[in-house]
Amino acid sequence: MDHPESGWLAVGYVRRPHGVQGEVAVTIETDFPERVVPGVTVGVGRVAPERFVEVHKVRLHKGAWLLSFVGLRSRDDVEPLRDSWLFLPAQERSALPQDYYYEHELAGLSCVRVDGTPLGDVVSLEQLGGGSLLLVNADGREVLVPFASPIVVRVDLDAHVVVLDPPRGLFDDDAL
Repeated sequence: MDHPESGWLAVGYVRRPHGVQGEVAVTIETDFPERVVPGVTVGVGRVAPERFVEVHKVRLHKGAWLLSFVGLRSRDDVEPLRDSWLFLPAQERSALPQDYYYEHELAGLSCVRVDGTPLGDVVSLEQLGGGSLLLVNADGREVLVPFASPIVVRVDLDAHVVVLDPPRGLFDDDAL
């Protein structure tokens, strides 16, 4: 999910209450799940943080994440959180690994060939089984571009540009 408002990112989706002790089943939607730990304050809401709660406990159960929150000790307490997003403050760019980008940073950037020829604009970053793909709007056509070297030569956030070296046929329908 894109950033709902400046500074907050959706990192998980609260599916439903689990049991009667105030736990919720959460689908984690972040590359940094280690940030969701006891003691951290998270925002919870449908589109943006609407309320803030402190994580009490995090555990795995049959491959699912189960979270409980300080002060919410029963199923009735956590039922209102059902079908909500879990938000954390965005990490500072300096704290991110090199060549790591948030989806909202890439959306809207212009894609150009190495020689500067325009290719289109990034719509989103899709996470599929084989890896990340840029969804690029190229003159009304959707093109999926592997978000990997050597196709992605450089991302320049300051210039709002993604420089690509696409293989023949990816944009021009002239496959080998």
